[in-house]
Amino acid sequence: MKLPNYALAAWLFLFVSAMSVAQNKGTIKGSVTSNDGNQLGGILITLLQSDGTTIAKTNLSESDGSFSFEELPFSSYFVSITVNEFENFISSSVLLSEQNPIVQLPKITLKKNEAIQLNEVKIDKKIPFVVQKVDKTIVNPDALISNAGGNALDVLSKSPGVSVDENGNVKLRGKSGVTIFIDDKPTYLTGTELESYLKSLPSNAIKQVEIMTNPPAKYEASGNGGIINIVTKRSKLKGFNGNASLNYGQGKYARTMDNVNLNYNAPKFAIFSNLSYTNAETYHDLTIERRFKNPDLSPQSSFEQNTYLKSSRQSYNGRLGFDYYLSEKSTIGIVAKGLINTNESPRYNYATVRDAIGTINQIVTADNFEKVDFKNGTITLNYRQQFTKPEQLLTTDFDYVTYSSTIDQLYKNAVVDLVGPNSSNDIQNGYLPSTINIYALKSDYTTPLKNDSKLDFGAKVSWTKTDNDAVYTKTTQANGTQPNYDLSNHFFYDEVISAAYVNYTQSFKKIDIQAGLRFEDTELKGKQLGNPIKPYSEFKNNYNSLFPTAYVSYKIDSLATKTINLSYGKRVERPFYKDLNPFSSPLDQFTYYEGNPFLKPTFGHNFSLTYNYTELLSTSFSYSYGKDEIKETIEIVDGIYYSRPNNIGKSNQYILSVQSRFNPAKWLTTIVYSEVNYSRFKSQLYDQTLDSKGTYWFINATNSIQFSKKWSGEIIGQYLSESVDAQFTIGDFGFVSIGCQKKILNDLGTLKFNLSDVFFTNQIRGRINNLGTTEANWFGPRDTRILSVTFSYRFGKNTSNKTKYNGTGSESEQNRVKV
Repeated sequence: MKLPNYALAAWLFLFVSAMSVAQNKGTIKGSVTSNDGNQLGGILITLLQSDGTTIAKTNLSESDGSFSFEELPFSSYFVSITVNEFENFISSSVLLSEQNPIVQLPKITLKKNEAIQLNEVKIDKKIPFVVQKVDKTIVNPDALISNAGGNALDVLSKSPGVSVDENGNVKLRGKSGVTIFIDDKPTYLTGTELESYLKSLPSNAIKQVEIMTNPPAKYEASGNGGIINIVTKRSKLKGFNGNASLNYGQGKYARTMDNVNLNYNAPKFAIFSNLSYTNAETYHDLTIERRFKNPDLSPQSSFEQNTYLKSSRQSYNGRLGFDYYLSEKSTIGIVAKGLINTNESPRYNYATVRDAIGTINQIVTADNFEKVDFKNGTITLNYRQQFTKPEQLLTTDFDYVTYSSTIDQLYKNAVVDLVGPNSSNDIQNGYLPSTINIYALKSDYTTPLKNDSKLDFGAKVSWTKTDNDAVYTKTTQANGTQPNYDLSNHFFYDEVISAAYVNYTQSFKKIDIQAGLRFEDTELKGKQLGNPIKPYSEFKNNYNSLFPTAYVSYKIDSLATKTINLSYGKRVERPFYKDLNPFSSPLDQFTYYEGNPFLKPTFGHNFSLTYNYTELLSTSFSYSYGKDEIKETIEIVDGIYYSRPNNIGKSNQYILSVQSRFNPAKWLTTIVYSEVNYSRFKSQLYDQTLDSKGTYWFINATNSIQFSKKWSGEIIGQYLSESVDAQFTIGDFGFVSIGCQKKILNDLGTLKFNLSDVFFTNQIRGRINNLGTTEANWFGPRDTRILSVTFSYRFGKNTSNKTKYNGTGSESEQNRVKV
């Protein structure tokens, strides 16, 4: 591999310039607890200027009670806390200066106000479910009882603006191409592999979900639909501490998702770990109908197929990390992560082929079995250097990521021809090993400037190598076992991405601005070795582009309770690695999946205008334009369905969304998110003109009920009307879930009970458009009504420690793995 010279030069430039710029800014840190020793998370902390009345900044305390105010001009400040159930607190004057740029306040202890009671029911301050920031939306999964016993995919499906389809594909505000990060690290996965990975991560292991429809230039440009970063739990407390959760769920089949998180924090080092185990069974009862017509639209024939798929999945997901503090301002660290996932899927197919008047001509049965063994390992080395001036920071990360999978397929097909001599039996075996190796190096530098401004810049280079093999054989009575060269192939793919960015932030009295520019260059080459009936072929490509981003935030009032935000960003969505593999892979006897080596990257432009009025109202209008958007498409050849990715010429989306958080009663908190989305897709597709358009309505309502200090409950409802996605129309669906929880063991433990999809309505159906003289639709009930119980317990000391660093050198590549 030869890296571009400008990429290395940009990376080295970071080190040469790291000491160049400084600014007189400081930081105030602290923590808050109640007088009975409980940590107070989600408490509003107000920072007052030296006059003791003017608000400088506000912030919410973390779950461990810690808080911080950063990028503060050198001056005197007061810390103020006003919470209903506690007596008011105001600190003595806090001075920030060049000699004292970082101030750690003594622990703040709030005294309970015994005079405040609500009909003998005491209301605890809770961490909010949703927090709006200028460039992101933050979701706290622990705020919802219904997330207990779920997984990361369940958490995403309940997050504002996020939807998950029946195949586990994540969409953000109706847009596909969403890049999924775990702890600021890309998953490098897509399709069923990403779905399995997210299902292996229990919700109790997740601290926050960060949703960015228009990410800043610091983030990878990949992900035309935006970025979702899942932040896992990691304690900042000194000494040994952790938490554990055990879950059992019962639908038609049983499942368990268990998680333990252990940490040890010492003055010079920190060790942190997490281990999750999942054992789950589920089903998908899929019915497909296809009706073929003559050119005059009279009936020609029809095909109906029912597939009952029972899936058994076991997964182990682990993480082990070590940080060593070279000094108060220098940290080196190493993190190792691993995933072992085994999925066994027996499936029984029964299909009938009928003539024009409905008489059955053929009966096709298939007894199929597929086993997928999937493994992932990641090693990250990181270095973090703070300088004498606050917020001046240099980070460097190196990642090595490897994926390996083995798919074993056994398809037993039997055709009974009721009107002719075409009855047959055959057995098809498939062996599909695959490996993907990713190497990535990046550096980021942040420095404050004068007049409340900040500069970020960085560079990255990544190298990806994939090796996909497919060996198929077919056994018949006439010919015995023979190689199936129509399906067998060996495909290699290499890619190098080089990137550099700069980002500038400036705060004025009422206006905050942020502008960034990112440059990315992509070099790729692929080849398939061929076989006796398929020739050798290869392809190469090189493309690059600039990706600008811009944000403007205007504070209408001095307390920033009313704000207007405007943003723009350009994004790219690169093809998944496996989608570039040109050969076919059978899903069943009548449906095949094919890759497309001629896929082009998708470039999109996203605009957004948002108005916020405290937590009561947040309304947003956004517009997105995409060129060559990559979508699943269907082509029919001789009655066989071929599913392959293809570029859609143009796509437009207009989205109006509203979110509100309010209290209809003192014991009830309601959060409502709703959006209306108009989408249109125009393209030439298989000698036809695709012009699909439609409007859908989506609403999610969450009602949190506080029965007492120990007991709380929850009711969640969600509905999505019929929607259009290029060649597909998805039917409407929704669900209602209920849950309750009780604090036990001196509030160190929690019992949660949840019933999801109470009315069994979270079922997907749809139809396929632009098939000429063919109509096709499907319906597939799944195991969605689950009764679960979860026990969680936290243990250890309760003293704040240094903030740890979760660095990464590999960003967007993992989201493109489809093994």
